[in-house]
Amino acid sequence: MHVSVVGSGYVGTTIAACFADLGHEVTSVDIDEEIVAAVNDGEAPIHEPGLDPLVSIYGGDQLRATTDYDAIRETDVTFLALPTPKHDDGSIDTSIMEAGAESIGEAIADKDGYHLVVVKSTVVPGTTEDTLTPLIEDASGKTAGEDFGVAVNPEFLREGTAVDDFMEPDKIVVGTDGDARALDRLAEVYEPLVLQWDVPVFETGPREAEMIKYANNGFLAAKVSLINDIGNICKEYGVDAYEVTEAIGLDDRIGERFLRSGVGWGGSCLTGDQRVLAKDETGTKLLTLAEFFDHFAADGEIDDVSVLSYDEGEFQFKSVLAATRRSYDGELHTIRTKMNKEVTVTHDHPMVTTEDGESVVREAQSLSEGDTVPVQTTLPSDPVGSFDVLELVAESPRFENENVYLKPSFELAEVKDQLRDRLSEYNEQFSYDKVHEFTRNNYLILDAFLEYEGELPFDRTDLSLYTTVGGGQTYIPAVLNANEDFWRFIGYYLSEGHVNDDDSAHGSNTRKRIFLSFHPTDEEEYVTDVESYLDSLGIRYRTETQETATQIEVSSRILAYFLRWLGCGTGSYSAAIPDLAYQENRENRKALLAGLFRGDGHIDYKNHSNAVVYDYGSVSEDLIQGMQFLLHSLGIVPSYKTSESAKSTQPAHFLRISSKHQIAALKDMFLSADQKRIQERLDQYVVDVEPSSHTVGDRDTTVDVREITVTEDEVDVYSLEVADTHTFVTTDGLVVHNCFPKDTAAIIQHARDAGYEPRMLEAAVEVNDRQPERLLDLLDEHVDADGKRIAVLGLAFKPGTDDIRNSRAIPVIEGLRERGAEVVAYDPVAAGEMAERFPEIEYAESAAAALDGASGAVAVTDWDEFGTLDEEFDAMTDPVVVDGRRIVERREGITYEGLTW
Repeated sequence: MHVSVVGSGYVGTTIAACFADLGHEVTSVDIDEEIVAAVNDGEAPIHEPGLDPLVSIYGGDQLRATTDYDAIRETDVTFLALPTPKHDDGSIDTSIMEAGAESIGEAIADKDGYHLVVVKSTVVPGTTEDTLTPLIEDASGKTAGEDFGVAVNPEFLREGTAVDDFMEPDKIVVGTDGDARALDRLAEVYEPLVLQWDVPVFETGPREAEMIKYANNGFLAAKVSLINDIGNICKEYGVDAYEVTEAIGLDDRIGERFLRSGVGWGGSCLTGDQRVLAKDETGTKLLTLAEFFDHFAADGEIDDVSVLSYDEGEFQFKSVLAATRRSYDGELHTIRTKMNKEVTVTHDHPMVTTEDGESVVREAQSLSEGDTVPVQTTLPSDPVGSFDVLELVAESPRFENENVYLKPSFELAEVKDQLRDRLSEYNEQFSYDKVHEFTRNNYLILDAFLEYEGELPFDRTDLSLYTTVGGGQTYIPAVLNANEDFWRFIGYYLSEGHVNDDDSAHGSNTRKRIFLSFHPTDEEEYVTDVESYLDSLGIRYRTETQETATQIEVSSRILAYFLRWLGCGTGSYSAAIPDLAYQENRENRKALLAGLFRGDGHIDYKNHSNAVVYDYGSVSEDLIQGMQFLLHSLGIVPSYKTSESAKSTQPAHFLRISSKHQIAALKDMFLSADQKRIQERLDQYVVDVEPSSHTVGDRDTTVDVREITVTEDEVDVYSLEVADTHTFVTTDGLVVHNCFPKDTAAIIQHARDAGYEPRMLEAAVEVNDRQPERLLDLLDEHVDADGKRIAVLGLAFKPGTDDIRNSRAIPVIEGLRERGAEVVAYDPVAAGEMAERFPEIEYAESAAAALDGASGAVAVTDWDEFGTLDEEFDAMTDPVVVDGRRIVERREGITYEGLTW
């Protein structure tokens, strides 16, 4: 669909780029020639995370900007996204919108056919019907509802996360007068979002749609202002408001979100060795946070990636909105639970705990022995179905396609005439009859197949691959089905297999041999299982039994390459669960674990009791960590430990599975004789004792905190901001937590115009407006600002954006200037914007430069870098810090005041 967007400000630029990313052709209309030129050059005119790459990709191509309103005529739908600034009384000024509506009307006056105009800007109820629609009618000479349609589609974009808010909305609100054509056209515009995210679409009238935006923001404003008011009272009595809000947030009528006076939770801070299960367009990946950051966020922008997240007992992949890395020098809390699970976080990191079956978020430093932490118990499935080995080989530089051969599952002579016809042009390259050779020896060459694949009377599933000639070839199916047998074989390989490079043969390519070794007498059935699988695929192998082991050998460069590509490793030290295994269905995950436990696992039948446990050990930590995620996905909570002998070069890692219900749940991983013996033990359990190591509740499975170790260290720590749930699953399957309204004044004034006094919203605004002055009052208690250098840290409305509209820094700077202060300000991205508002104050290039020589400092925006400030405060003449966002670390040597704590 061809979409036009009038206005290239914050909302207009964001939605234009996002519409282009959804596959629409987009025309952006703006009267500012510099903005138009920038967009066409692929440069975003505003700072917003995730926007730059979109404009860079589509700008000047799928997204084109112009100053000519007539371009609207060639589009199907026009979104009106012009600004609505405030009058002095708080009411909105619609003059820019009115001018835009008239221009749209003039543009569509000569258009044949239906055109839809969508009001995206925030306007008070009645504006669209009473003001904008008549202007379009007058300018176009057409009738709304007949010749053109009008709809209201309010935006719910937050500065700092606008792109993600558009791409993953919690709702889409559409207001029309019942015009079916308007609804159909908007449905087509948003179809990609609705199909991908199952977004609820709320259809209503134009006035209701306009009001929904104000109600959304007004309710949030009231909640934030109320908690700020409570926080101010707490400050007067020396009470920590954060402790109070944690408690009241447990009431499900109130909820925990937006109950942080001054600001909500910051981003998660974990050490880089903690793991997350990520998912992008290529599939799942188990990564450390350091690896995640390098892979998805190293360029400063977060890629399209999700992580496994937790919400009220459910586990699903949720988009990562932001990822950060910063240096940290301070306390680290290593939280160890029963079952020897552990996670290391900064002291103020918000942790998810459970109390009386409900989730409670608490800082790490407040946890104590006996607190309970939820653990992962499921995994969403998205099975791969099969692996196209032929494609992998064709794309790999390790193979030359002219030296890779294909063996069909039938005789090529049966389709000789068709083959000769399809390959006639190919056959002309040779001085002899190549097709005759193919049919006589029953093979093809890979490059020939790839060139003519679409014309041949067979497909890849009919073929096997090999790389040697002259006899003794090992054929590998061109397509491998990722079924239970496949994943059990992979489990056997991870436990008992390795790849050996053999360069003793002639030729330039090293021969690759895959070996799987089993006990010569105790594991004969496992040998048979592997042999049966290889036989079913037609893969040639050799089995040899010696005194210490029975060894199955497969000589194949292709199979060795496939195992390496899959991520299995080449031996015990590098063994790892393949990333794609995490998205398999429950049966296939269990089959993989079955191969692992049959190979290197041990069933321990206790001598002095009727108990039975499953043990597994490996020198590969990656393998053990991956197995934990798989076991948790089946609802199994294993214990974990490491040990290191005096002679070992690296520690061994061990998993243990106990408790009756867990033993019974995994019994069918083993062969029939073992299953029978296990069941005999289970039948001897006199009492079905609940496990003491973990608790299976109605909603959550939890483990108890056993101990917390606090250390001082200087390390890089990592943060993720996860959409919707604000949680993610990390090392050992543990769940952790991650890391305002501007339209309220307008709806208040228009409510007054309508004869209603909105006292609740008035009170909310009053409390909100009072906070900057309270911040300065706290500064006054320690510093006479007259003639003193005062640093303002943070200028943007919120971190992640350069938008200063409604920024709390504005009244703070005004208050400091009234006090006669010499103001020096710093913000990572918004200094240029604020300089237009206050050109006379000083703007520092860093927080350290702003603090140097200052007699006081106020923290206004919670940028992460302010949380790392330490020695920089020593350069202050009088180190007084008033923190409005609870971002600065309290420490000795500074006079610290928190706004509400």
